[in-house]
Amino acid sequence: MKSYYDFISDISANDLYEGLLGFGLFAEKLPPAFTAEAFLTYCKANPGFKKEKTEFITYNSMRNINIPRTMGIPNPMQYERLCQTLRDNWPKIQQHFQSNTCGQDYKISRIHIRKIHDKKTQKLKPQLFEMNYDNWKTDGTPENDLLMQGMTAAKYVIHADISTFFPSIYTHSLPWAFVGKGIAKADRKTTKWYNKIDSACQNIKNGETHGLLIGPHTSNLLSEIILTVIDKKLYDSGFRFVRHIDDYDCYVENYEKAQLFLNALEHELRQFDLPLNYKKTRIEELPISSTKHWKHRLNSVQMVSQKGYTTYSEINRFIDVAIQLAEEEKDSAVLKYAIKVLAGNEKVSENGKASAKKRLMHLAILYPYLLPLMEQYVFTPFEVAKEEIKAFSETLYIDSFRINNYEGVMYALYFGIRYGFEIRGLNCGEMIRTGDCLCLLFAWLYFKNKGGTELIALEQEAKTLSVAAMDRYWLFCYEALHVTDLPVGDWQTLKKAGISFLRELQLDNDEIAQDTDVE
Repeated sequence: MKSYYDFISDISANDLYEGLLGFGLFAEKLPPAFTAEAFLTYCKANPGFKKEKTEFITYNSMRNINIPRTMGIPNPMQYERLCQTLRDNWPKIQQHFQSNTCGQDYKISRIHIRKIHDKKTQKLKPQLFEMNYDNWKTDGTPENDLLMQGMTAAKYVIHADISTFFPSIYTHSLPWAFVGKGIAKADRKTTKWYNKIDSACQNIKNGETHGLLIGPHTSNLLSEIILTVIDKKLYDSGFRFVRHIDDYDCYVENYEKAQLFLNALEHELRQFDLPLNYKKTRIEELPISSTKHWKHRLNSVQMVSQKGYTTYSEINRFIDVAIQLAEEEKDSAVLKYAIKVLAGNEKVSENGKASAKKRLMHLAILYPYLLPLMEQYVFTPFEVAKEEIKAFSETLYIDSFRINNYEGVMYALYFGIRYGFEIRGLNCGEMIRTGDCLCLLFAWLYFKNKGGTELIALEQEAKTLSVAAMDRYWLFCYEALHVTDLPVGDWQTLKKAGISFLRELQLDNDEIAQDTDVE
């Protein structure tokens, strides 16, 4: 099996730069409307953005527990400087990972940057980080091995995680991880390489030293710089565990050692000013299922009738069980899993498809966490007609706007643009009053081909914001404004070069289901 350092050493400095900048600026939770590929090409030909402190776009994305998480999109020029700084110091960072993971007989960190293979084509993907990516053939399955450690059997497993992880990371703790707190503090005012990384992190957060942005893939690399140091301390103390970003599972032979692990973990986290999340910490007695209990229950639901395909009744039974389990677990990840299972079922009756698409669209309104799944896993496999997507989007818009769920509003607008329909009740003035960058951007895209007073009002708002708060609204202002209306400097230069951060969105009519006939 490949070691942690094997994965890291596979990545060249140029791979790192291109993967993080061209494919890691925008989070996966956003609609697939954004790209930094043209910006990457421009940066490779025109290096040298000036160093400055900038603010960033904020938006909320619903988590699987129906609580929003605040995420960020940094100023692209300062994000490029961060990617460039990481690229220029990549050999030193690689050495850091090697020294903190060598000698470990399995890979502790399960989710990290790597060269990612597309499971269908087996070709390399351009990005370096994918939240749910795993490959047991190269990663191994250490959880099973940790049940027996030498002559000792594990009897307990400890589940623990770090509270508000990314927002809690202190940028100065990156130099602490590289060279130790004492040396880092003594060298704080120097231009040592690790201070350059610290400074570049601060600049994308307006000079703030507390917190990394959630969303950009650089944050996943930076967090590993700290966490692999903590891993080494715990591993060298005799604990055997795995980590999924900031979630720990440690296997021990008795309850006393479980308590010792928690004390040791809290102590090591404290060295980097990181808090342990006691609300999510628990000690479980083994054995427990290697697969979540709800997955077993859901997978046990009969999905194929005697007729050889999945009928209306079986679809409804499966969704009913998924809803019940999601309520029991208080976790809409159950529904996400169920949707993917249903989408992969190619033998569903027409009545079954009709029921599935209606119920799944209804669930997405109740659980906005599911919205990113709709296009790939519901609209396409269940052949949802344009008029049905329109009705869904209008309901989503109204329901989301009523509770200030701007992520839902954004997705309703995205679907309207993508499938080429009008959303009844859409009010340009209400969009402007949201003050939400992404809602403003998608409203502008929605009205762009329609023209009229709505487009004029949105472009006037973009002009106002470009003067008052460009960095916090840069995507909207940059895409909506003419070059002469943008701030003088890099923004105008990029616009003159024809750089856009948007993909072509609208589908052709022959790509959209046009009827709703049900057998």
